[in-house]
Amino acid sequence: MRSTYDQLGDLKGVLAGIRRLRGVSEPRPGIFYLGQVPFLHFHRKDGARWADVRSGRDWGPPILIPSNIGEGARVELLRTVRRRHGETLTALAARRARRRPGAG
Repeated sequence: MRSTYDQLGDLKGVLAGIRRLRGVSEPRPGIFYLGQVPFLHFHRKDGARWADVRSGRDWGPPILIPSNIGEGARVELLRTVRRRHGETLTALAARRARRRPGAG
């Protein structure tokens, strides 16, 4: 089940960092796209919380997010999201290059 925005209150700094990433939009609170491609969203089920974050062309492994997340874990979460953002930008650019007339 997708997390509601009010369940992400302890991630305000992380969300602000995600919003600053190049090409990222947030069409609904807590749901992020990179261009027209879904990039990141949050889930909560049976007391567990995680983020699904694209990593290149596909979804990467879920990122577990503790309920009582500390500052160090928030920093690491944003670092991981930034890394996957770069991987996804690279994959999207390669896909666009393959689709150009006369490419490859």
